[in-house]
Amino acid sequence: MAPTREAWATAFAAQSRSDWEVYKLLAQQAGLPACHGLHFLQMASEKIAKAYRSRDTGANLGEVLGAHVGFERFINAFLLCPTIKEEYEGRGAQLRQIIKTARLLAREIERLAPAVDRLHTPENAEYPWAHGDEVVAPCAYEYPSLSLLTTPRGRTFLNFVARALREFEQIQL
Repeated sequence: MAPTREAWATAFAAQSRSDWEVYKLLAQQAGLPACHGLHFLQMASEKIAKAYRSRDTGANLGEVLGAHVGFERFINAFLLCPTIKEEYEGRGAQLRQIIKTARLLAREIERLAPAVDRLHTPENAEYPWAHGDEVVAPCAYEYPSLSLLTTPRGRTFLNFVARALREFEQIQL
C-alpha cells in the first residue's frame, strides 16, 4: 500500500521545519558565505510548498513530489488564503504590497535550486557555475537578487514563511 497524501504532507512539513531551523542558525553566523543559509532557505521553502500541495487532491502527487518549483505558486496561495485575507481586511493595499514582494522573493529563492532554470539563471546555492570564461563558486557569490531579504519587507516575507511552517496543521489552502 502506498503512503497517503497526508503522510507525504506531514513528512515534508517536518523536514521543512528542520531545514528552516538550520537556515536560521546559518543566517545568524557572521562570516559564513551566504550560499549556506540560502541553500537551507531554498530547501525549506520547496518542502513547505510540497507539504501544502501534497494535501491538495487536485494536484498530481507524482508531479508534486518530483518538482523543484512550486514555492512561488504556494506563497501566493498562502497569502490569499482566507486566514490571511481576513487578517488584512481593510488593508488591501498593504496585503498587495506584501504579495508583490513575496512573489519576487519566492521566485528568486526557487531559482537557488540547481535544477531550476540553469540556462537563464545559473546562480544557485549549491554548485559552481560558468560565467563567461570563469567558474563561480557559490561561496564567493553575493546573491544581489536576494538582498531584499535583509530589509523590513524581506523580514515580513520571512515571517510569513515561518508562519506557513508553524501553522501547517491549522491552515488549509
